[in-house]
Amino acid sequence: LQQTLGWDREKLLGMLEDLTYEEFNNFKWFLQDSDAVVGLPRIPKSRLEKTSTCNLVDLMLQTYTEKSVEVTKKVLKKINRNDLVQKPGKLHTGPSSSRDPEKNHFVDKHRVELIQRVSNIEPILDELLKEKVIQQESYDRIRALQTSQEKMRELYSGPLKAGSASKDVFYQILQTHERLLVNDLLFTKGKC
Repeated sequence: LQQTLGWDREKLLGMLEDLTYEEFNNFKWFLQDSDAVVGLPRIPKSRLEKTSTCNLVDLMLQTYTEKSVEVTKKVLKKINRNDLVQKPGKLHTGPSSSRDPEKNHFVDKHRVELIQRVSNIEPILDELLKEKVIQQESYDRIRALQTSQEKMRELYSGPLKAGSASKDVFYQILQTHERLLVNDLLFTKGKC
């Protein structure tokens, strides 16, 4: 259950981080008085009023446990942010902003840390090739480089410049092969 809640925490944060100040306040209001939480415990208004996004995610997980993502989706629909509700079977990428994806993408925000700290680069390159983010020629050139840092820099100077679609795929691959690093960057580098 703890591992599931950790995954849910990440998904919740990904969905909520794109809300404007006003949308975030509306979200908290609907959590207090909405059919989205019928039959579930209520979060006291005093705890909701001045809470941050990260604290709200933790509060929701404590209160709603495994139903937190479902509650979040229902409330997002009520505030007309259906764009943040993930489609069944597809993970919401979270790190990119729907308003300016290039500026706020996780891959861009944490470029320096990712270049320095990604160590499991070979399987990442394999999956980038499989997903056609990089071509065979780029794959061979990057694999020939000596260090992980050089390989990461080459990724940033080429394939990851292609746009948010390639960054989204890269982020998903990082989730698989560098999950602890991603979580550290999400939850300790100014996010939560």
